[in-house]
Parts: sequence; structure tokens; C-alpha cells
Amino acid sequence: MGLRRALGSLLTSRVLPSLAVAAALLPAASAVATEIDLVTTYPSSGTFPAGTYPDPSGAIYSTIDTIPAGTGVFDPFLTYQGPSSGGTEQGFNTSQGGPGQGFMDDKRVDQWTHDLHVGDLAVINKDGKLYYAFELDANETGSGNANRTLSIDDIRIYTSPTDTANSVGDDASKVDSLGTLRYAQNAVLGTTENWVLIDASRHEGGHTSGSGSSDMILYVPVALFAGSSPSDYLYFYTLNGAHDPIDGHAGFEEWRAVVNVETVPDTGNTLALLGLGLLGLGCFAHRKTVKSA
Repeated sequence: MGLRRALGSLLTSRVLPSLAVAAALLPAASAVATEIDLVTTYPSSGTFPAGTYPDPSGAIYSTIDTIPAGTGVFDPFLTYQGPSSGGTEQGFNTSQGGPGQGFMDDKRVDQWTHDLHVGDLAVINKDGKLYYAFELDANETGSGNANRTLSIDDIRIYTSPTDTANSVGDDASKVDSLGTLRYAQNAVLGTTENWVLIDASRHEGGHTSGSGSSDMILYVPVALFAGSSPSDYLYFYTLNGAHDPIDGHAGFEEWRAVVNVETVPDTGNTLALLGLGLLGLGCFAHRKTVKSA
């Protein structure tokens, strides 16, 4: 990623001022960034190093290539789209705040952005460990355009026995009040030291227009949800574009949960991943790159 684009992302960031202030107060040592690069080597996967709390090292970020991945078969629970000026975008799933435009950058409430419960998720057995899985179809500009890449700068997952979405609304500084924090890509809300770079146009057969082929899947250990109830609300918050900004002329990003299945095919196998269509039935400082798994 070019320095010009990186600096542009900082200048155009839409992360709320309260988050920016909080990040500025952190010790300088926390500004060391760790990147999972899912672009240079494809297909690939990576994990973040241990040492932060909640510890993100058990989660796996992988390229994935589900085709087709249009809304009708993808069945997202979170859809969001940033401003036409580019910069960042953020959102969390809830049936509140609609219809249509929801809280933050949420779109298509409550059909394609809606409540999700712990009991909706399938338990995935991957290499002998149990995970919940969440899959992203990013809709950035396609092949041949520098804006086809995108940074995933934070993911935070919460559970709550009650609906807490209205207590947060459009105020991203209140996201931690959604419930019990089960997974955090970055230890502190408003910081983006741990981030992932994806290419929204990439797939095994070559390139797409940016939509129609999923791009990344996140496996989160089931053990992190100990003590939660199947009826608990599950809130999935994400921030994109802080390190590699969104293309303001592109479409929306959307996430779906792997539901109502017992296994998921290996990432990187296009034909096998077609089976995932069944799921619809149910600042900048030193940077080191995590080696592909």
C-alpha cells in the first residue's frame, strides 16, 4: 500500500472524535501495528500475536472464495457503507435504527442488517478446535483499480441477554456498552494497531468486479463465549478503512454468520465453498506482517 494512500486514510477518517481522543491518550508503545496481509499471498490466513486482552491470537483470518456471494444467497446480518468521500466506515448489527439507514453506516435495516443470537451460530470443527465463523463480502472497486484493497481495522463481538443497541446508537465511543466483550481485534476501542488487508476483487479464478465473491472469513473460538446463553443477542461491530481507506464510489460491505451447519469446507477451495450457499437457510508506527499460515 502506498504512503500517499495511507496518509489519505488518516486525513479522511470518520472515526468519531471521541475515539480519536481516546487513542491519542494511549502510551506510544501501543502504536506498534501488526498487519495480517491477505493480499500479497493468496490464498492465505493469519493470526494476531498473543499479548493483548481480550487475547486475539486464537482467532483466524482467512481468504475465502464463495461464489456467488450476492445478497440473495449470502444472507447477511450486517450491511454497511461509508461516505462517498471515502475514508472509514463502521457499523454493528441490530434490527434497531431503521428502516433502511440505521445507526452509524448501517444499511438495509432490518432485512439485511438485523439481530443475531448466539444460538443461531453453527459450531465449526476446524483442525480439532471449535469456532464460530463470520464471512465478509466486501464491495470495493474491482481489478485494475488501486482502491480494490481495504483494511479491516477492528472487529469486536459482544453478547447480551437484552437488546442494548439503542444505548449505543450512532455513538461509536459507546460500543463497549453493548454487552460482554467476547472478542476484540484490538484491546482498546478506538485503536487500530491490529489490522487486516484484503483485496475485494481477488478470487481463485482471477478477479471480480468487487462484488459477487466473498473475501474473508473470521473464525472465533467458541471458548470465548463461555457463559453465554443461546438466546443472548450477539453484536458484531466492525471498522474499515483506517489504514487503507474505502472507495467512496464502491458499494456496501456485508457480513454473514455461518449458521445451521456442522462443518465448513476448507478456505481457498472454490467448488467446495459453493456449499456455503446453504447458509441462507437458517498512529501509524512500526509495522510487521504476520506470515501466512
